[in-house]
Amino acid sequence: MASGLNPVEKAIIVVAAYCIALLALVLLHLSALLPWFVVIGGLAVPLMLGACSLRLRSALLLGLGTAAVGTPFLLSSGIPAIAPMFVGYVAVAGGLGALHQRRSTRRERWRRAKSLGEGYESEVFEGSLNIMHFVDRDGTVLKRNEASRSILGAVAKRSLALNDYVHPQDVERMKTELLRLFERGEIRDVQLRYITEERKFVPIELRATRATERLAVVEACDQRDKANLQRQLKETEARYRFLIEEAVDTLDSAIIITDSRRQVVWANERIGDFFGIDRERLIGADILRAFHRIVGALEGAEELGRTVEEALRSGGTVETLTCKVMPSRERQERVLAYRSTPIETDRYKGGRIDHFIDITEIKALEEALRVKAQDLEVSNEKLEQFCHVVSHDLKEPLRTVESYSGFLLEDLAGKVGGESQKHLERLKVTSGRMRTLIEDLLSYASVRVESDKVERVPIDSLLREIQQDCEISLQGVSLLIDEGFPPVRGSRTRLSELFSNLIVNAIKYNDKALPSLHVGWKQNGSRNGMCTFFVQDNGPGIEARHRDRIFGIFEKLQSDSDGTGAGLAICKRIVEEHGGRIWVESEVGKGSTFFFTIPKATP
Repeated sequence: MASGLNPVEKAIIVVAAYCIALLALVLLHLSALLPWFVVIGGLAVPLMLGACSLRLRSALLLGLGTAAVGTPFLLSSGIPAIAPMFVGYVAVAGGLGALHQRRSTRRERWRRAKSLGEGYESEVFEGSLNIMHFVDRDGTVLKRNEASRSILGAVAKRSLALNDYVHPQDVERMKTELLRLFERGEIRDVQLRYITEERKFVPIELRATRATERLAVVEACDQRDKANLQRQLKETEARYRFLIEEAVDTLDSAIIITDSRRQVVWANERIGDFFGIDRERLIGADILRAFHRIVGALEGAEELGRTVEEALRSGGTVETLTCKVMPSRERQERVLAYRSTPIETDRYKGGRIDHFIDITEIKALEEALRVKAQDLEVSNEKLEQFCHVVSHDLKEPLRTVESYSGFLLEDLAGKVGGESQKHLERLKVTSGRMRTLIEDLLSYASVRVESDKVERVPIDSLLREIQQDCEISLQGVSLLIDEGFPPVRGSRTRLSELFSNLIVNAIKYNDKALPSLHVGWKQNGSRNGMCTFFVQDNGPGIEARHRDRIFGIFEKLQSDSDGTGAGLAICKRIVEEHGGRIWVESEVGKGSTFFFTIPKATP
């Protein structure tokens, strides 16, 4: 059947052929002139017409249907050739259907290939941003895309010779790569240069695929932007490297950097300043040889040299070592702190950074502070001795005045007037108060916690002893003492004095009919190795404006009260000698809580 017909026209022709054949068979059957070969031949014509337009499966079905239609006519002719007819029709239809299916498959493949070729031509080849060439074995460009014309120029030329577009210095290499291309079928990642119509070179990355025995597709990626970026990156790296080197040269530290081969790759200017050597002569030298030149300027060079060799051998870190530069004509006397650290980054792994930090001024300050501390220690000892001497010299006359005032009051009882009696009594009280002030002042000045007297102090047992000692003062007082106090580090005598003063003060200045007292510690208050304790009362409380003043020496809120006001000042001095702090939280009319911190004892 003609291939120019569409499927509908083909179907109409086949149906018409079947109708004509059936009409002819019916007329012959009615006229009793219907031999068997006419039946088979009459239906075979439309069957072949239909099978030529169908695929295999549909053609087989058509053959079976045609045989079914012809069966009644054969039976009426008296010839039972039904089975051969079925076989023949099915075979003919199947063969024609198979041929048509094969022909259709070929035609479809050709159509797809043509459409792909056209798509490649219009979309891939011409639309590519890279330079695309069809070349022969000699490298002659047979066809080029728009990118080639735009970048290389020579727009009017449809073909280019090898020398027209390849840089003269890369022509031989291009020929070698073309031989490899046609031998192996492809080449990739080839770096060379094309040349433009204006004789400017274009760096490219080449890859190509062989299409036929004499034709290949070559794609070249323009590398100018990449080359510019790489150049800018190198310039930036160089600029920052110089900036970093100049910045490091301004540091007060001498720095040496070595690579994984143990060679010095860089040393800053301070190396020359500190050790009186030319840093340029160190660069490229082995690190041990460089260090032998450096340590020659140091006191105790052997120990530092052994330390450096061990660190290089083990790859470990050298913690801070103090070394001294011996003075000479080229260098000054200095004290340096040396450190050496291995480089752990992937890029420079195996290298090291060694630096010497000038701590001459720091050491001088430390020495000055040490001398001042010694002088202060001597001054404190002398001051303490002076306090003892003065207090002793003052207490004896005051004790004499107080005693003789008492004697006079006894001897002159009833013999002197009322005013004289009052003067003598006031003299005795004032003398006693002055003696107490001197004793408190001496006690305050002598509050010191010697390091050799610091011990582990169990607070539980300490408070039990204080409770026994203050048994008389605690009569009528509701006292609550927590259990499980943590042990602390300090002076047992001073801590006992601290707790006693706070407990006695809480009882002495309580204005309630039923005084209550709570001694405890904050279980969540252990921070930075310190424990927080407290003494809480239900007394009159302290106004906020007085909460700092009460810890001053001889500061009293009630001028008519007994005592000198030195108790809380002594408490503060004891806490501070232990490295802690003391403060008060209070509400007027409801009571006060004194908090203080003491170092916790180590397990």
